[in-house]
Amino acid sequence: MIVAVLRVELRLAGARSLKDKRRVVQSLLDRARREFRVAAAEVDRQDSWRRATLGFACVSAAADHASQILSRVTGLIERETRVELIDYAIEIL
Repeated sequence: MIVAVLRVELRLAGARSLKDKRRVVQSLLDRARREFRVAAAEVDRQDSWRRATLGFACVSAAADHASQILSRVTGLIERETRVELIDYAIEIL
């Protein structure tokens, strides 16, 4: 069993409040869960309305497969026009 974890740092330039931020973040988390069947959550910076740290996890039988899925999640985030991807890291456990 392989567990892969993706940690993503985002900047939300258009957010003017925590409510704006949460709307965008929740949309991203829901889309990733639905499209890629990953576990997803906001894991840090909950009180900052211009920054977000998101975590995603995938369980698979093969490390390559898990890495591919999390790379697709990164692609989904990069295509989102309401956020700027600052940094990300994929870790295979």
